[in-house]
Amino acid sequence: MSNLYGPKLSRVFDKIYKGFIDYNAEYVFYAQLCQENKVKSILELGCGTGNLATYFSKDFDAYLGLDYSEHMLSIAREKFPNGNFVHRDMRNFSLDKRFDAALITGRSTSYLLTSDDLLSTFKCIHKVLNLNGYMIFDCIDATKFIPYIRENPTVLHTSKVGNTNYYRTSEWYSMKDDPELIHWTASYYEQGSAENLFLGKDTVIFKVFTETEIRSALKQAGFEVKDSMDRPTYAFDTFVIVAKKNK
Repeated sequence: MSNLYGPKLSRVFDKIYKGFIDYNAEYVFYAQLCQENKVKSILELGCGTGNLATYFSKDFDAYLGLDYSEHMLSIAREKFPNGNFVHRDMRNFSLDKRFDAALITGRSTSYLLTSDDLLSTFKCIHKVLNLNGYMIFDCIDATKFIPYIRENPTVLHTSKVGNTNYYRTSEWYSMKDDPELIHWTASYYEQGSAENLFLGKDTVIFKVFTETEIRSALKQAGFEVKDSMDRPTYAFDTFVIVAKKNK
């Protein structure tokens, strides 16, 4: 698991990413897809610190947030005491309830590092969906991202939260044995008038996917792709998949 989601950096994540990601716009995007498909109950995998939980809990009949990091869930419960959250590994989990839709947002699919991880996750989701339920999720687009980091091995992203400015420096490269595995080192800073405050450093390996790989795993897990769309973000070119449980 990334250090960013552990005891030292989880609060740095919660603070800084509010300036990277417009969570209201993120909610509107996914809520529209859910409403178009008559979804009433939602399971969010990789819910993190609960930045989408308050929206979904208010506007849908049922919401459950699932995450692998207890530290992230602790922050989510602080921010949203009435929210429903569970500690699980999306690669291997079961639940008593069933849902109309399962969402994976924020490129959390990138932490599924093998084909077995991906397929296992999809199969677990299949089991907790109602008949004709939907899985809606995003992935970093390997066909665009790998050429990008070869041209841009170091990148700086800025974040403003309230009156405070932050920034993140990224160093990344494709692994030789598997170019779809990305070695990423990120350093986080708070900008000050005299000097910048170092907040922490994270090194992680994550995976990017082609749409062909995703479609193959979905088919094996019992899903039919209903829609696919490109969706650029502040740092990554992604594609979003809407898949329906078909058996």
